[in-house]
Amino acid sequence: MFFGFSNAQFTHVQDLLRALIFPSETQVDALLDLPESIQPNSSEYNIPKEPEIIIETTLESVTLRKPSISISLTLGASKPSSLFALLIGIDEYKHDALNNLNASVADAKAVKAFLETSLGVPASQIQTLYNTEATRDAIIDNIRAFQKNPSIKNGDPILIFYSGHGGTGNAPIDWEAGGPEIQILLSHDTLCEDKGREICGVPDRTMGALLDQLSNEKGNNITVIFDCCHSGSLTRGERSRLVRGVNLAINIPSDLDKDIWGGTRGTVIEPKFLKSGLSSHVLLAACGAQETAKENLSGTGGVFTTALLDTLVSVGVEKLTYTDLIQRLPSLVEQTPQCEGHNQNRILFDSKVRSQHRRLYVLREIKGEYVMKAGAAHGITKGATFDVYKDRNCMTTDAPLVSLTVLDSPDPFTTVLSGSKVNIGKQAVALQTGAGVEEDLIIHIAMDPKLESVFRALAEEIKESNAIQRQIRAVDEIGKAHLDIALEDGKIIFNILNPLVTDYGLKRMPYQLNPTVNEVRRVLRAAAHYYWHLHRTGKDNILQEKVKVEFTRLSEDFQNNDGSLGPVRMPQGPNLIQEGVIDIVVKKGDMYGIKIINTSGRSLYPSVFYFDNSNLSITSYFQPPTSKGRVDPPLPPHESLAIGYGAGGAPPFKYFIPKGQEIDVGFIKVFLSSRKVDLSTVPQLSPFDNNGRGSDSVKGRPAGLWSTILITIVQRRRITPVNLDEGARLMGQ
Repeated sequence: MFFGFSNAQFTHVQDLLRALIFPSETQVDALLDLPESIQPNSSEYNIPKEPEIIIETTLESVTLRKPSISISLTLGASKPSSLFALLIGIDEYKHDALNNLNASVADAKAVKAFLETSLGVPASQIQTLYNTEATRDAIIDNIRAFQKNPSIKNGDPILIFYSGHGGTGNAPIDWEAGGPEIQILLSHDTLCEDKGREICGVPDRTMGALLDQLSNEKGNNITVIFDCCHSGSLTRGERSRLVRGVNLAINIPSDLDKDIWGGTRGTVIEPKFLKSGLSSHVLLAACGAQETAKENLSGTGGVFTTALLDTLVSVGVEKLTYTDLIQRLPSLVEQTPQCEGHNQNRILFDSKVRSQHRRLYVLREIKGEYVMKAGAAHGITKGATFDVYKDRNCMTTDAPLVSLTVLDSPDPFTTVLSGSKVNIGKQAVALQTGAGVEEDLIIHIAMDPKLESVFRALAEEIKESNAIQRQIRAVDEIGKAHLDIALEDGKIIFNILNPLVTDYGLKRMPYQLNPTVNEVRRVLRAAAHYYWHLHRTGKDNILQEKVKVEFTRLSEDFQNNDGSLGPVRMPQGPNLIQEGVIDIVVKKGDMYGIKIINTSGRSLYPSVFYFDNSNLSITSYFQPPTSKGRVDPPLPPHESLAIGYGAGGAPPFKYFIPKGQEIDVGFIKVFLSSRKVDLSTVPQLSPFDNNGRGSDSVKGRPAGLWSTILITIVQRRRITPVNLDEGARLMGQ
């Protein structure tokens, strides 16, 4: 008899919640109609999450579709934009081996006009490099100038646009490129000689390092747009339609730009907010690595840039994410634009993230069945519900055509939805409105009268009966729960129950909250998202067997083949993963990198995340690009992908232990699939440190493969006897 309420006493959380939901005797009969999960004899309750409110249409975005009466232009002019831009357009190339183009400068000028007219960007904040101005040195110097510009505040949007030739070159032996080639932006003076050396343009490794350094100085609200061939990896046709690319054997010296990428030390930002790979910026590329970027038949612009600007003018940028933009582009002939970067779910030119629970998938009717192009690998589970719209634009103006449900377990990449039969057309999309049963967060709450406000908040959510987001189940038995909520010294605490964490000594999150409804609900939402993605796993062990993951300490001092010394990051020592566990002693300055090795004959799409058990944050280490069509596989057959070092210029990983802790335990989770899977909704900020989180017939479809690899990373403040013995064994001491 722990809890007194309405002249009754309770010893079980289920009885208390029932009384809070149905406080009067006249409502008791309603229990008879409740689903089994909340019947009186049930040991668990389904607690729906707070509904997500999506507002897609505003006055500004509507009027942007009618430029002649656009209000947003006037509003933009009244308050100058904080965006800064570097626009590069090259039609004229100095070396005879490079054909001239017709419309690259026109593209750069069109982007400039859009920035000034539609977004209100002052001309003083836009730097242009046209033709002879766009030398290799000028491109590098202007990107570096952003770092030192006092007018650019941390978090201000920065745009770098390039239109011109792209090319490829053989990767130097010492460059960890993941393959035999690297990609190059061809400056106006590429292939010419300077001081006895051939000018090589700007390689992907150099560009990646420049963007990483800029991100560390000014924040990662950086947009990079490349309208050139091979641009799909650049941070790594016939004459009637000019092709923006050349096939040249460009030999890259191994020490090229070592003063740029060699001096790029590990970011001082801890892993909770780590920038790695394309977390420094979002890349919009004109085409895939094996495709060509073309100019239109009239020679007035690039096909990609023209489509991009047309879409921005007609739709507007206020509510458009980078992923939305790529999906809304018209289909281009033999050209598939790509979107790459951890922050592709952000609003365009903004650091704000639209709700990550907004899930939209393509839906088609195939032989009488509704088949959605997303499945178990995307996180779809049995019981999930979806609203169907005629097309993407109708979501903002029309009611859904029909609501459908997942009745059977999905395939890896497709799901059959069931419900009333209607004509959905050929452009239908499905918006997830309800989570499946498997996605529930199971919590144990101490029966303490001082937690009454928490119980009341949970009861109110039950009464709302909204299942748009993942649900929460409250249980009496702590052994069934993912998380334990208790009260200590008047503060709410969160006890960790995962033995993969507690066995190493981390048993509680290092945060305490006031017992208020809003603070607890924020943590519960984050916990539901965190534990679902941590626990879900694929069943295809063949991928685990064919993929090897290495986690190594990095060195900055090594001798190049030419005998010179340079602070280049390279793996040093053995693979630190032993039986699925990394055990390290955290030292200031230590840096680490990951290599994923594909020994199979299939192209793979890996996504890598860091799960922090201390604060429920999920950090993206690597994600594949997004596209309306085909996406270049980051991990081709029998090749490798380095994260944290190598030609891509990504910074290494650095770890720290929060003040007051002796040990921290996280997870590195690798999602693997044989098809592109968009997992951009997985990352989240800590709820403690921030205000919120932020076609054939069905039977004949190829099954596809997907799986996961989970690696525990134990971070200690000091060496323990066990840790010391293991370190000596690994280092051969």
